[in-house]
Amino acid sequence: MGMRLAERFAAIMALALWVMTAFAPLAGAATVLSPETQLQPLGGQWSALRDPSGTLRIEDVAQSEAAHGFAPLPGNLAAGYDRGAWWLSAEIRRTADASADWLLEVEPAFLDEVTLFTGDGQGGFRAVTIGDRVPFSARQLAYRTLVFRLHLPDDLPLRVYLRIKSTSTISVSAQILSPEGFALRVSNSQIAHGLAHGASVILILLALVQYAAGRDRLYLGYITYAFPVEVMYLARDGLASQFLFPEMPLVADHLLGISLCLASGAAVLFAARVMELETYFPRMNRVYRILGRGCQWSALSVPAGFYGLAAPVIVSMLPVFFLVTTVLGLRRVVDGEAITRWYLAAVQIPFLINATIVARALGLADIPMELDLVAHYGACAHLLLIGSGLIWRGAAIEARRLQDRQAQLESAQLVEKALEERVRLRTQELAQSNAALAMEIAERRAAEDRVREREGQLRAILDAAPFPMVVSSFPDGIVTFLNGPASELLNVAPAFCIGQDVTKFYVDAADRDILVLQLAASGAVLGSEIRVRRQPDEERWVLLSAVRFFHGGQDCALVCLNDITTRKELEGMLRLGRRRAEAALEAERQATREQRNFLAMVSHEFRVPLAIIEAASQLLRIYLNANDEAGDEIAKIRRAVRRMSELIDVCLADDRLDASAMQLQLGSVDVTRMLMDICDDKRPFAGNRELVVRAQERGLVKADPTLLRIAFSNLIENALKFSPPHDPVSVDVIIHPDAVQVRVKDLGPGIAPEEQPRIFEKFYRSTKSDRVRGAGLGLYIVKRIMDLHGAAISVDSQAGAGTAFDIWLPSAAVDKTN
Repeated sequence: MGMRLAERFAAIMALALWVMTAFAPLAGAATVLSPETQLQPLGGQWSALRDPSGTLRIEDVAQSEAAHGFAPLPGNLAAGYDRGAWWLSAEIRRTADASADWLLEVEPAFLDEVTLFTGDGQGGFRAVTIGDRVPFSARQLAYRTLVFRLHLPDDLPLRVYLRIKSTSTISVSAQILSPEGFALRVSNSQIAHGLAHGASVILILLALVQYAAGRDRLYLGYITYAFPVEVMYLARDGLASQFLFPEMPLVADHLLGISLCLASGAAVLFAARVMELETYFPRMNRVYRILGRGCQWSALSVPAGFYGLAAPVIVSMLPVFFLVTTVLGLRRVVDGEAITRWYLAAVQIPFLINATIVARALGLADIPMELDLVAHYGACAHLLLIGSGLIWRGAAIEARRLQDRQAQLESAQLVEKALEERVRLRTQELAQSNAALAMEIAERRAAEDRVREREGQLRAILDAAPFPMVVSSFPDGIVTFLNGPASELLNVAPAFCIGQDVTKFYVDAADRDILVLQLAASGAVLGSEIRVRRQPDEERWVLLSAVRFFHGGQDCALVCLNDITTRKELEGMLRLGRRRAEAALEAERQATREQRNFLAMVSHEFRVPLAIIEAASQLLRIYLNANDEAGDEIAKIRRAVRRMSELIDVCLADDRLDASAMQLQLGSVDVTRMLMDICDDKRPFAGNRELVVRAQERGLVKADPTLLRIAFSNLIENALKFSPPHDPVSVDVIIHPDAVQVRVKDLGPGIAPEEQPRIFEKFYRSTKSDRVRGAGLGLYIVKRIMDLHGAAISVDSQAGAGTAFDIWLPSAAVDKTN
């Protein structure tokens, strides 16, 4: 498919070439060579014929040029990347006084095969084939370009044919030279190309020296870019065929394509690194990396035979790359990046020159071959500017490094002065410490005496302990003491055990390693179940607790053992049953954990009322004869008892609500009557606050009376707690067609908006309720009760304007007989 596309492209190019030249004058006039002629270009003298299949022979072509579609060329041949063969035809004659020996030079040097056909005087043709894929020794002249010898025996016109076939771009420029003109051209060409190649090699060597000196990876990227560029120009100028691989034409031919791919990829990757695209343009950096690696991997297309497909893509990409790089470089220059200025200036040279060469390579324009040398010098200038930028960058880095070193030196001098001052002060401190050292030694000796005395007391206590106790050194585990119960548990004599390694008493030595790590981390181990070995060969389960302490002048571990072998045996018997009940017990454990948390909180709340009751009861006995004071204390007792009763109610309600088999005991409830009864119960404890119940009519619903009463009581109690003194608390009952609405409103401080979504969570308390007693369960229970009844509850609160809670019993809960 790729080959067909290439053939179609070449056919289109040939058609365009024919259209451009359809109205040009026929190149029928012969090129005349005189004694004064030293160099005669053949541009505009050729007639061209495309052979798509490459199967035409010279006899077929020479029979009738017009029949095979030869068309005059206005200039040189620029056919682009074409898989077919091209035939060029021209007439040459000399004047009678001109030399008979001439040279025909064909450029560029990288054309694969160029065959010159001239008449042999007997109706046939002589053929000479040279090219980039022909051994260099087959050339008539050992020169980098393709040079043919021409012999004009008389002044009659000589028809010459050139057949060109190449995997690279087909761009042909030819000229006829006299031997003297050729010698002059060779001399000038060698000087010009030698200077260009010498400059490139010097730049590469300088970059190598810079990289070896500073190990700057940017220089390495520069080298990987500059080296294939130089190799590409060596191959394009024909020097690789002449000097490097004269007898390996295929290698010399592939070298141009491979170096072009590698140089293009290296240019893209080097641009990304110089402009720091990874930092400032990460998306473009990914594009550049993919594009660069793709160009480098496309070098494999050369030996694989697909270079004719890859080369147009790479060559077409280069102007776009230079343009995008210029735009990105301008962005970096605006940001103040100095090295990008050098690179941006360097990019413009190949951008301006290579655009025309790319047009010729793609067959879009006829560009003189002399521009290749200009491009080479432009590449040298390009590399020189980049190298100068790198040197400037290195100088700037070195200057910053020197500044940093100077700053570090000054800092070190300041630190040295400070250190000297600290040494002086420390010397004074040491002098004072020496004076106190003797006193400290005396105190330490006295302390050691006390320690020995305490160790003796400790040993006596351990001997008297009724449970097994073992003391061992830490962490090596050498037994230093064990009491009688420990000796009986391990079935060893104390005298035999002292000095033994405790590891021999562990069934699994890994258990001891774990205990050592825990003791090292926390200093204590509590309730660890392990297996120990009772001599001679019996295993016992023990509950081990250990603590680190200082004993006998060394770090030790005190180990307490409790024989739980019987319990473990029972656990083994119950293990099968436990596995069967594991799923059910997991739910029970979860409930137990929640209950423990709850009971821990409730137990704390119980202590406050009980303390009040205790204190008030004692004061009551003292002030029994003083009625006023006794009345106050009795009131305290009533309030405390009331709080305990309410807390118990809340706890019982929470326990009932948390029951997994909770079922409502529904009955007909008069909401208005229930609210009035609750308010009557709470008025004695409302202080100066007024409790107002407003109802239009009776509100009958189907509900659980106990739970509904708890819910309303909690809401009214919360309103009383947070309502300021002398401010009323209102309870409104509003009858709707499909619901009964109850609103409890206070004039308290209100609830912050950020806390309102959490007030119905279990144990949650507002930051404003720190001074108000409570368990954090009231609103949670109210919400649970409303959920069980299919009712809804909402809060409306603003800072400083109080809080209103609204409850709606939906239509499913309303008594239809109301």
